[in-house]
Amino acid sequence: MNALLIQSGIVEEGTRKATATGFPTANIPYTEVEVSGTYAGTVLVEGTEYKAAIYANAKRNVLEAFLFDFSGDLYGKKITMTLLERMAEAKTFQGIQDEKSFIDWAVREVEQYFNREE
Repeated sequence: MNALLIQSGIVEEGTRKATATGFPTANIPYTEVEVSGTYAGTVLVEGTEYKAAIYANAKRNVLEAFLFDFSGDLYGKKITMTLLERMAEAKTFQGIQDEKSFIDWAVREVEQYFNREE
């Protein structure tokens, strides 16, 4: 698997919109302006790699990752996100339910991506 982007950073407090949809994310800043949309990827946390759905938010210059099979607090920790394959372009939502439906779809797509790769 070739990486499209590898970015390390300290997890920052976000808007908590993703948590409200049931998909809490770890957020780090990024500077690669050509990257936006939803990606299948991985997140390295203290030596452990997690599969993740990652959203590159070009408006806020933030990578937001929903880590599969992870629970815990990542605020203030250094993590590394690796974007592997673009799943969808950036999208504007018409409300929280529209956003939740998209995230549900994106998480399923990323899970299918990893199932194909195994």
